Amino acid sequence: MRISKGVREVRRFMNTLDQTLRSLRATTAAPMLHGLEDRVWERVRAVRANAVLERQWRTAQMLAASFALVTGVALGGAEATAALRSQQAAQLTTPSLAPSELLEGHG
Repeated sequence: MRISKGVREVRRFMNTLDQTLRSLRATTAAPMLHGLEDRVWERVRAVRANAVLERQWRTAQMLAASFALVTGVALGGAEATAALRSQQAAQLTTPSLAPSELLEGHG
């Protein structure tokens, strides 16, 4: 009994499906599927090309940021070293900082 009921339901579903497909085929406003696959693959290629360009751009940005960081650290370190050396040289040549001046309270 259950099998015959299931068969009837499947037949009714298939009839409904056939009617729906016939009505879709008969309508004049049916969507044009001609060339759909080509358009889809064209969009896939475009997305992949954009991804490659974004990756290249990101690589260029990372290289520029790395170069700026290394340059800043190197030049900043060199400038700081030069400033310390000039400060030490100035301290040694300044007469008011002589130990004898500091002991006498004139400094």
